[in-house]
Amino acid sequence: MAKTKSTLKKNINAMRVQAIENYDLSLGMLVNPNIKQQLVLNPIGVSVALTTLKELREELENYEIKLNEIDCNRIFYSTESLTETEVFIRSINSYLNYRNDYTRIIQTKELDRDFPREQRKKIADGLEKEIKGEYKKIETVGKINKNLRRASEARVEALGVELRDILSTLEAPTEEYINNMLYIIAESKIKEIKSRLDSKIAYLGSVMEDIA
Repeated sequence: MAKTKSTLKKNINAMRVQAIENYDLSLGMLVNPNIKQQLVLNPIGVSVALTTLKELREELENYEIKLNEIDCNRIFYSTESLTETEVFIRSINSYLNYRNDYTRIIQTKELDRDFPREQRKKIADGLEKEIKGEYKKIETVGKINKNLRRASEARVEALGVELRDILSTLEAPTEEYINNMLYIIAESKIKEIKSRLDSKIAYLGSVMEDIA
């Protein structure tokens, strides 16, 4: 069965979406309640703007953000061969919030080559065992020997710092996580533009009712 027009989806066009957003922003004064009476006296302008907004809203509905077209390696590292979805993501400033996460991925990969993850995990396990041993000292002989207790508490603190540093190298975000977050950013941006268009359409529709 052939798909109806309303169910057809197409790849997003970053430049076109930007043009739609710019048009939307240019109509800011048009929905100012303080000039509503002036709009009533301009039925042609209101009608043209309302028709255009409805057409653009329908156009946005047909755009699709595809997760499989998002690769953080291209977005943060490459300047060539970006998909249209990635070009769109790059136009949204909030994508930069994940640059540090991506940098951690790269750093972790480099660390894995010189200091394998298995070795770091073994060290972390050893530190955790040492910390447990110091806590045992605190809970036993530390109750009757204050000097030993203080020494063990200081040792726990020092080992804890070392353990946190090691664990931080084992907890880097994944590329899949960043790709998913970039997908959410793109989806949210489209929803934001749609919401603004819907608001203007509703307002200008009420103006047209006053004109009628």
